[in-house]
Amino acid sequence: MSQPFNTVRGMRDIVGENARQYHSIIRKLSDIAISYGYSPLETPLLEYTSLFQKGIGDETDVVGKEMFTFVDRSGHSVSLRPEGTSSAVRALITNSLTQNLPQKWFYYGPMFRYDRPQKGRFRQFYQFGLEFFGSDNHLSDIELICLIKEAFATLQIPVAFKINTVGDEESRADFKLKLVEYLSKYENDLSEDSVRRLHSNPLRILDSKSAVDQEICSNGPKIQDSLSAEAKCFFEKVRKSLQEMEFDFIEDSSLVRGLDYYDHTVFEFVGQTSGLTLCGGGRYNRLVGQFGGPRIPAVGCAFGIDRLILEGASSGAAKAIIGVIGVEENDMVATMKLSCELHIEGVVTICPMQESFSKRLKYCDKVGALCAFILGGEERKQNKVKMKILCDSLADKVLSESTKPDLAGLHRKSDTTSAVREFLFDKAEARSFITKYILQESCSEEPTNK
Repeated sequence: MSQPFNTVRGMRDIVGENARQYHSIIRKLSDIAISYGYSPLETPLLEYTSLFQKGIGDETDVVGKEMFTFVDRSGHSVSLRPEGTSSAVRALITNSLTQNLPQKWFYYGPMFRYDRPQKGRFRQFYQFGLEFFGSDNHLSDIELICLIKEAFATLQIPVAFKINTVGDEESRADFKLKLVEYLSKYENDLSEDSVRRLHSNPLRILDSKSAVDQEICSNGPKIQDSLSAEAKCFFEKVRKSLQEMEFDFIEDSSLVRGLDYYDHTVFEFVGQTSGLTLCGGGRYNRLVGQFGGPRIPAVGCAFGIDRLILEGASSGAAKAIIGVIGVEENDMVATMKLSCELHIEGVVTICPMQESFSKRLKYCDKVGALCAFILGGEERKQNKVKMKILCDSLADKVLSESTKPDLAGLHRKSDTTSAVREFLFDKAEARSFITKYILQESCSEEPTNK
């Protein structure tokens, strides 16, 4: 017997409740992005490796250690995208949109990094990104932060908001000189990666995961002491605007983000439960120019969908489900017809096809259907449909209103709680019941058959 296939290490299927959460989060973030004037963007999963080398930086862990890179049959080095911003910038230039500004885009989908799998981190992971091209006004940074804060409020996730500046090119040049001079004194104590970066890309040392490196850097020079007048003015405007917006934030001088293309504002939103970074981003005014386009200022961010789910993001109540069941085999076509009619009216239905009626009804209960519409020979003759309530909270609501004219006289039984478990409706009455009790209500507990 052949061995069953397994997923590749660090990759996994997204099924069941996780899949529902994923799509619910994407819908919510997309709706918020659209309300801020963003349009959807789709880019390929595969790009030329040089795109990420130039954009993210050769000395970053992402490019140096973590990319899925291979040579295609034409001899070109290609890589699965490890992040979305580089592809978005490439798309701006490729599609000749650099003279049609501003452009505000959102995108979502899988990214790939050959990293050690751990809690909240996979080799194929999912991001929701936003990019705003064409504005160097600090208020575009503020607008993006407003969007992000609204997103976390919608997802019901408490976060800590950290912000810093990495200055402009003049600021970083001065800071690098001071940082190298300071760190050179500790070259024998730094991690191997940091020693390698010391003279090629010293700012990356600030992003080191080594506890020793972090301790050394904590006592070293700060970027704030090297800011040019322009960079200092820009960050002060950002800070003042956040204060005027009454946003709580933490200034973190060690925050630089892990990619080389940032300048001026950088920020992270950290989950208060897990301590993981759930969203990060900042300004990148040089990247379009580095890719061969004109100088176009931009600001963007990305949410980690996997981490949002891990953090307990609210996916909202699931849409109410109605089961539609045939009593006998020859009732199934009429059942399917009714199910299709309800679909057209915006009702979520399931049409179980198990071999017996009792199993079909049990399946409806199992998947959380609020009620089941049942069609048998007798119901079809009368051009009616039998409805059985499966959810306790719905039964309680109907019981409290059962004396009202729209329900009176529809009970199949009387004088017991089960009286409001079953009704016999014509189609007009069924639609009225759905509108009142199903489309406007959701079941707050696990449904059980009575």
